[in-house]
Amino acid sequence: MSEEFPGAPESAAAGGMPQELRDRLRQRESVCVELENLTVTGDGSGFAAAVERAVSRYHAAPELPPEYGEILDKRFAEAERCARGRFAEAEDRLRQAAKLDAECKALLDAGELLTLPEVESFEKKFRAFHAGDPERIAGMEALLGDIHCRLAAEAAEAARLTAEVEKLTAELRALTEAEEIAPLKERKPAIDSEYKALGAVPHGAANRFKEAQRRASAKLSRHFETLDLARWESYTLKLDICAELEKLNALPESELAPASKRLQELRERWKTLGNVPWEKNEEINPRYLELTRSLQRRIDDHFAARRKEQKFAAEAKEELVRSAEALADSTEWGPTSGAFRELQSKWKALPRAGAADHDLYLRFRAAADAFFNARNAVFAERDSKFKAAAEAKEALIREAEAMTDPRRARSLREEFRRLPGAGRRETELRRAFDAALQKFFDARSAAFADKEKEARELIAELGGLAAAPLAALPRVREIRRRLDELNTRNTASDERAAFAAFDRALDAARCREAGEKFRLCCETVSELARRNALREAGEPLPEAPVADLELFPKAGQFAKLLEAAAAGDGKAAERIARHISAARAEYEEIVGEIEALAGIGGAAAEPLSLAAELEAAITGNFARAEAQAAEKKKSTPAELRQRFLAAGVVPAAELEAFRSRFEAAAEKLG
Repeated sequence: MSEEFPGAPESAAAGGMPQELRDRLRQRESVCVELENLTVTGDGSGFAAAVERAVSRYHAAPELPPEYGEILDKRFAEAERCARGRFAEAEDRLRQAAKLDAECKALLDAGELLTLPEVESFEKKFRAFHAGDPERIAGMEALLGDIHCRLAAEAAEAARLTAEVEKLTAELRALTEAEEIAPLKERKPAIDSEYKALGAVPHGAANRFKEAQRRASAKLSRHFETLDLARWESYTLKLDICAELEKLNALPESELAPASKRLQELRERWKTLGNVPWEKNEEINPRYLELTRSLQRRIDDHFAARRKEQKFAAEAKEELVRSAEALADSTEWGPTSGAFRELQSKWKALPRAGAADHDLYLRFRAAADAFFNARNAVFAERDSKFKAAAEAKEALIREAEAMTDPRRARSLREEFRRLPGAGRRETELRRAFDAALQKFFDARSAAFADKEKEARELIAELGGLAAAPLAALPRVREIRRRLDELNTRNTASDERAAFAAFDRALDAARCREAGEKFRLCCETVSELARRNALREAGEPLPEAPVADLELFPKAGQFAKLLEAAAAGDGKAAERIARHISAARAEYEEIVGEIEALAGIGGAAAEPLSLAAELEAAITGNFARAEAQAAEKKKSTPAELRQRFLAAGVVPAAELEAFRSRFEAAAEKLG
């Protein structure tokens, strides 16, 4: 039966299963198999009723023991969920099929309003839904075939007409955008005729052609209007030229030089303009001739006066050049610089000297450059020294700004003092250096104050943690690490005092904890010894479990042996005896060692006998036997206390005697 029901208990498989239980199991399992194999056919009618009948038969079947019923109930629940899911999927598919049929009917009813994309979209959805039913797909294609062919032919004809119209539209646009107007005038009537011959054109293509046609017509209209207006436009432009000539004639003498060039430009502009209306010829031409002649006379007089002025300027500038050349080799930098500035001012006040102006300026500039280049070379050497000193002092300022060692401050100040002056920047650099040092010492003082404040806060927190030292140990380690990092001299004594107080509280707490654990161990061992005495006397053991066994592994092992021995296990009783014997020897050894440390009884316990070692090995205490065989070293009282807690179980009277001796020796050790 366990092969048919893998979750059946081992006891049933080993001891056999009653036929009645086997029949009940098979009865329920047959319902599960029926639900698992139930499929939806046709429109799904009767499927839900079949599921409900199977559910009713399962619940009406005789009850099963829980260890079997739970397994079959899970299988039945999963089979019922899957069956109902299959039914829901079938119903959903029927709804989708009905929706597709309704959509197909709507397409057939649309008639002339139907479009090819709508038909193709429906066919794609229909094929995807009925992918496994080629007959239905073939029926749909037969039903919509004629419609599809008709719509495809209409789409092809529309595409052909659209292509023809687009070609005409593109040609018309190109002619409209061209610079020449003649090709557009010649070709446009033929393009209009070709468009009309096409007949019914798709709406979008027709709109684009009509827009191009409108633009072409507008351009032709503007062209014909331009032919009529060109002469009047020429008249208007010539009026503008005459108006500007009148303004030029009204200019003062100082502005007549640029007016000469503008007069020439206006003459060239007049030549490019076309004819004016015949009735305006006698008005505009005489006016233009009079204005140009008057302006030309004023310009000629102006340039004659300028030639006289330039001759005088050339003589004056020649004198300035000779003065500059006489000063070119001077080394009196201050006075000579002032003299050159005065000569430059006089030069700027003079007008141009005509053709000689350029050569005179080059001589004047050469003399000035000779003096100022020599002066600049001297000043450059001086400035380079100032720059080197400034760079050295800036480097010391940067070092002072990044300084971390206060011992470097004195040497930095001395190095800054020994450097030569930096010219105009000397005061600025000295202030920056002093500010950097002051900032360093201010920050150092503030950092010391912040460190001392933090250290005192941590010391105060440490005092509060002494109330619960064991729980506070992680935080105390963090505080100790942080105080070591801060390393403040003013709080060193307070730190030592606070840590000493905490250590005293911690030692006291550990002593209390160790005493409590020692007491719990003795109580646990005494209770196990009492129960063992009850077992040996043939009395029943208490039902309540012994507390705190998880703290003492050997006591826990003894408790398990005790339960087995109470149940009649003879081997467990023998192991209990060996456990007590080994524990007695270990207690004796531990107490002997601590008494030896305290100077009680004269000597430490003797090594175990061969029998005791054998018993220790049997109970799993191999490590102790190996330790006895190795060279012994003295244990601390704390280590002996831990060994006492892990020693095992002995009779209560013996345990009390061992405990009294241990505590007496521990008290003497302090």
